[in-house]
Amino acid sequence: MDSIGADEKTLDWRIETLDETSSTNDLVSARAREGEAGGLVVRAISQTRGKGRRGRSWFSPPGSGLYFSALLRPSGETGISSFLTLLLGVAAAEGLAEATGLRVGLKWPNDLRVGGKKIGGILCEYLEPPNQPPALVAGLGINLTTREADFPPELRESASSVLLSGGRVPDAEHLLILLLARIAFWYKDYESSGFGAVRDEWLRLCDNLGEQISVHVGDETITGKNNGIDEAGRLLLEKPDGSIESITSGEVELP
Repeated sequence: MDSIGADEKTLDWRIETLDETSSTNDLVSARAREGEAGGLVVRAISQTRGKGRRGRSWFSPPGSGLYFSALLRPSGETGISSFLTLLLGVAAAEGLAEATGLRVGLKWPNDLRVGGKKIGGILCEYLEPPNQPPALVAGLGINLTTREADFPPELRESASSVLLSGGRVPDAEHLLILLLARIAFWYKDYESSGFGAVRDEWLRLCDNLGEQISVHVGDETITGKNNGIDEAGRLLLEKPDGSIESITSGEVELP
């Protein structure tokens, strides 16, 4: 197990690397329920059942991406998972841009995109284990060297990788350290000052701000202009009649 010492920009991360696991989020969640302290990071070279939002799977072929989950013990309430999803997006977009030279954009709530295609995703899960403090399991998956033919047919139009996007392909371990430093920086800022600075940076990085989008909320689809996010991290959708709808959870579809 590797350890990263704490200073003003890092947390006391403890990194464990596995050749293969079913899901790093599931593994870290189990450790959280057993009382593991915050700061645990589990990285897998391959996941057999990588997790995405809303029960979807995350394509995790061996050695072609960075797949990891981090355990945080936040002092906030259940809703902090929404804030942390957006915070992780900011941290990952910044770190990935620095490492690759690519312009990395964000799509609400959890997509990392380059050139309109998804190259990474985020999954935050909030836990309240019995007799344990609350836990936030933050999972990130980033496609590094995945080629078009490697993706399942249903993903080839919408997914990409650093390699396919023409960026510098970073060493996965170096990228992990860089991303953890950015996560720690923004997490400490959030803990001390709230969501304001994270929100401002998220808005700067959003690559579809002001555009027409469709949002799937349950069985309903709402169309309007992306007006960004509010102080609670909710998507602000301006409908054709000029009214603003605040959306807590949903799937954004771009034209």
